[in-house]
Amino acid sequence: MTTVDPEVLAAAERDADVAVARSRAQVRTLHTHEELAEARDLWDAVWPSPTGTEVTNNHLRAIEHSGGYVGGAFDDGVMVGACLAFLGRTRSHDPELGWHTHLHSHMAAVLPQAADRGIGTAIKLHQRAWALRHGIDRIVWTYDPLVRRNARLNLVKLGGIAVEYLVDFYGEMVDDLNRGEPSDRLLLQWDLGSDRVEGALAGTSAALSSDDWLAVGAEQALLVDARGPQVVAASAPVRLVALPQDIVAIRHDDADLARRWRLDVRAVLEPLISQGGRVVALTTDGHYVVEV
Repeated sequence: MTTVDPEVLAAAERDADVAVARSRAQVRTLHTHEELAEARDLWDAVWPSPTGTEVTNNHLRAIEHSGGYVGGAFDDGVMVGACLAFLGRTRSHDPELGWHTHLHSHMAAVLPQAADRGIGTAIKLHQRAWALRHGIDRIVWTYDPLVRRNARLNLVKLGGIAVEYLVDFYGEMVDDLNRGEPSDRLLLQWDLGSDRVEGALAGTSAALSSDDWLAVGAEQALLVDARGPQVVAASAPVRLVALPQDIVAIRHDDADLARRWRLDVRAVLEPLISQGGRVVALTTDGHYVVEV
């Protein structure tokens, strides 16, 4: 745990209040058996699974009781979003710094009927303020690197940085959204009181286009043309990696093309990040910006 600057905490709580008000929802932590069961049902509705449930009630209770975060968003008393996180540790690259305690945000979902209201952002900012209040200055989570809308939220709106590429991280997944796909994930690091995060939340860190980055020396490492994704040689300290417009639609219409996207993005991103590169931005036209 760390000592949090009271001004940073106060600003985080204001940010959360503004986001919650804008979403027209109510966000709070969940504690009762009934609330935890409602959150479980929400996740199962978003990720239908033949195994029955993504997380059991006793696991939810154990995580909540042991200092984890379970939060819900409500619209007129009905839960429309929920988020689950537990405590974790990150080993520093500098042995003298040891381990860094963080909150690992494992599951977050909003029901389709409540989409496009900023409820997901409201939950994340509520979680940020909660973490800082409890002496935690970092939240990490994984997301599918091919899902452009999630990349935009994580990198642009929230100001996170992708620090690890995890090949088939969860193994075979059987829910309807992920079945049949390698579960590759990017690990997103959100340093809650950093200037980068504060700038992103304030809207002062405007995203640039791919052409803007190319004009200042970036090189394309993965582009897309009429044939689909194409890996190209690049050596600049900043590389651009194209993403599909809508990978969910591509999976539905062309499984072979979806698999090409998976393998080509992996082929470019995994070695760059494993050698110390970081995904620091997403262009306005949907390309990762990787600093190596």
